Parts: sequence; C-alpha cells; structure tokens
Amino acid sequence: MLLRTITVENEAQEVVNAAVLCSFAIPEIDRNILVYSLNEEGRHGTAKVYVARATASEKGYLLGALESELEWQYAKHVLKQITQGDES
Repeated sequence: MLLRTITVENEAQEVVNAAVLCSFAIPEIDRNILVYSLNEEGRHGTAKVYVARATASEKGYLLGALESELEWQYAKHVLKQITQGDES
C-alpha cells in the first residue's frame, strides 16, 4: 500500500511528516478538506486524526483550521459517508 505523506508543523513548531488519510472537495461551500495523522496515540489505543482546510496558494496548498460550524457539518457528513458507506 502506497502511503502519501506531507510535511506539517506540529504544536511545538517542529516540521514533521504526516500521513495523508484522505482529501475531498465540498463544492457547496467551496472548500478542500485534508485529513491526516501524525501517528500520535489517542484515547484507548486509537490514533489522533487532524482535519484541515486546504487553500491553494502560489507555493502549493496552505493548511488551516475549519472556521465555521457549517464547514464542520459538511466535513463530518463526508467523513461519515467515507467510513460508513452512507450515501445520503
């Protein structure tokens, strides 16, 4: 299995490799979303996962936080479709 990676800054401002889990566009709100992991342990043996807005720039893409409840609602809906096969 081919694993795509990107470099991101962690909370300590260090540049680290992140595993890209998935990415998708949400045309209704004109957003590109990237889901990635830094392979950090979460609760109960799970891995922490990050969800970010990917905005095109001259040097590629810039990652930023989802800023509104609407962005979160759309992102959660798409992730539910991906993980559970819900087509609604």
